[in-house]
Amino acid sequence: MRPFPVLWSLATIAFALTNHASQEASKCTSFAPSAVLASYDASFLNTTHFPIGALNVSGILNHVSFCEIYANISYETNSSLIFAIWLPDTQYALRFMAVGNGGMAGAIDYSNMVTQLNSELGFAVAGGNAGHLASENNAGAGAPEVYLPYLHDEDQVRAWIHDAVSLFTPAAKAVVKHYYSHEAKHAYYDGCSTGGAQGFALAEFHPDLFDGIVAGCPGNWYSHLALSFLWSAQQTDTNATFLSQPVLDFITAEALRECDLIDGVADNLIENPLACPFDVSSLACNGSILTPNDNITCLISSHITAAKAINQGPVRSDDPTTSLYPGFSSGSETNWLLQEGTLASAFSIPILQNLVFNNLSYDAATFNWASDVDILDARAGTFIDETSNNLSSFWKRGSKMLVYQGWADPFNAAAWPIQHLEAVTRATIGDNATVVNNDFMKLFMIPGGGHCGASISAQYSNIPAEYDMVPALVNWVEKGHVPLEGIKSEAPSDGSARTRRLCAWPAVAKLKDGGEVDDWESYVCE
Repeated sequence: MRPFPVLWSLATIAFALTNHASQEASKCTSFAPSAVLASYDASFLNTTHFPIGALNVSGILNHVSFCEIYANISYETNSSLIFAIWLPDTQYALRFMAVGNGGMAGAIDYSNMVTQLNSELGFAVAGGNAGHLASENNAGAGAPEVYLPYLHDEDQVRAWIHDAVSLFTPAAKAVVKHYYSHEAKHAYYDGCSTGGAQGFALAEFHPDLFDGIVAGCPGNWYSHLALSFLWSAQQTDTNATFLSQPVLDFITAEALRECDLIDGVADNLIENPLACPFDVSSLACNGSILTPNDNITCLISSHITAAKAINQGPVRSDDPTTSLYPGFSSGSETNWLLQEGTLASAFSIPILQNLVFNNLSYDAATFNWASDVDILDARAGTFIDETSNNLSSFWKRGSKMLVYQGWADPFNAAAWPIQHLEAVTRATIGDNATVVNNDFMKLFMIPGGGHCGASISAQYSNIPAEYDMVPALVNWVEKGHVPLEGIKSEAPSDGSARTRRLCAWPAVAKLKDGGEVDDWESYVCE
């Protein structure tokens, strides 16, 4: 057999690929969707073509060549939102994906955009900056006594979580249709933290935009989530009540010692903390006092009081039976250090000083846990909370929603999504409905899971931190496959090959007889 025809064939293929890439680049750089965008009060900014590997987002390269479109959309009176659309050269499968924001936003989440672009699901991807600029708002970070312009603009506050994604999505969908001459057959959304709250906002306020929504670690009761940060900070603001990292690690270790085996598996995890009877009071020192250099074997009373307050969560001072936000669960203590002032300074205090009281000198230590709660609900909750229990429009449209939450999340008390799911199920489907027969929303709780992924604690460094939520959502929306058999989680931060099965609440993962503890296929959801 002579090699010449093969060499000729390879050369022909190489030429064809090069020519195709050149054509795609030319198509991109000459594409100007000004007329399309104008219909949505948006203006075209620029285009850039990225060959494979040309874009590096926090160490992640693009595996797909694509055309990037930048545009600016005006909303309300004097505000605007910048958004980007990534149009893959190949593998577009008539699917549109919008991504949300994190924290106080003000910037496009390129990390999630490249993750969605690189998936094998064929998404055209879009993301925006939530209607304000981080560069004008302390680089997107809150801090005490710092003026944040967007929190003084009612339109921008409402856009931040309630409307940001809905503002750019219709225009982005139109551009996708114009570029490919085919509109997307299915539209999806993925966001975590503030992005999770934006996901609930879409289901509540804009139910017709998406066929499927992934909402991770959702801060959708945002105003009270911020209150929970302030509560925890105030419980630990003295030398006697401050819970050091060694103290927190000690509490978690004792909780694990008592509750690890509840599920029958010795894996240094509490599969369901709600079934854990651990009481931090059992660690009392019986009157002895420890110095910071002592090996911690028990807790002084002030530490127990502080820990129990964080376990409880904030309550009204005029009615302590009224919970303002759930408390943190057993096994999450090792991640509480951020709760002891850092998160209050980043979120609670800036929101109170800028949005609620319009006074940068406001002293959060004076916050009244009764009357001031009502003021916060009126001045902040109205604009940044997405807590409606009735999602009937979203449900009746046939749309689906996957929610996930880490049990060891250092930001969000894990019980909140469970409580909200139960309330949504009853209000949307019927008083007698249960989360098991909820046919449009499923919640996945992650043992040892952190905030939107890996735990910040070495205690849980072997916990898989990536979750196959989006593929499961696509299968549910397009094929009707309800993810009742569980979802795979993988990629622990310690680099190990451990995988686990995540189950739709209230089911939990059970190890099969003789199964391998670190292999997700060895588990079933029961």
